[in-house]
Amino acid sequence: MAEIFGILNITTDSFSDGGKYINPDDAIKKGVQLLQEGADWLDVSGQSSNIAANLVTEEEEWKRVEPVIRYFVPKGVRISLDSFRPNVQKKAIEAGVRCLNDITGFTYEGDREFLKTYGAKHSDLKFIIMHSHNRNIAKMKSTLSPEKVIKKIQIFFRDRRNDLTAMGISESSIFFDPGMGFFLSDDPMVSFRVLQDLEILKLEFPQLMVSVSRKSFLGNVLGNLPIEDREFATLACELHLLKNKIPFIRTHNVLKLRHAEKIWNLCQESE
Repeated sequence: MAEIFGILNITTDSFSDGGKYINPDDAIKKGVQLLQEGADWLDVSGQSSNIAANLVTEEEEWKRVEPVIRYFVPKGVRISLDSFRPNVQKKAIEAGVRCLNDITGFTYEGDREFLKTYGAKHSDLKFIIMHSHNRNIAKMKSTLSPEKVIKKIQIFFRDRRNDLTAMGISESSIFFDPGMGFFLSDDPMVSFRVLQDLEILKLEFPQLMVSVSRKSFLGNVLGNLPIEDREFATLACELHLLKNKIPFIRTHNVLKLRHAEKIWNLCQESE
């Protein structure tokens, strides 16, 4: 059974749900819903990684996520913070967060000092290394080809794994996210090549996390399908993740995935 990270974007400009949960009460209500639907983790973000999004200040990013963290952590809920800023990550750790989801793969300025101080100190802390071909936060676009993408991801993952373990972080604490969608390329076939070759990645990086939820590559191959109409396409991809036994899946619609997972497992048992 996959562990599901329920996406909770507390932003004004996330591509799928920007503005819906910017109010703390609304964000907490959504978090409760995701947990009731079967989320194992809440993946909380106060800064959108949408290519058209504006960078908010570190103070504003923390202001957005803090009420949610303060509400859920004392209740024993596992929180993953989706942030690339060490100062925000530090505050989250001090508030009890035990998973950091970094779209830069912990390559942002200030990461090394932060990781040396906090990484080895907290043995229960998890680190999600996400691959992005272009790690310029304000311009997350690239032109990777389907033929090169797996090799590029493998090289990046190896480099980041070696760097983190050299700083005293256990390899068992590191998760690996290949990115997907615009983090890889405007060409949707780059993302589909990753999905086709998941076994290659999982063989070397078994703690693989994949998020396909409502992403651009799905809409692009279906005639520029609007975001709100991508649920069926998302589910088709997520069933593929289940088939390939991906251990960690990050999604917006937890209930849909839990229902599909149950039916999928029952179908496999009957064969």
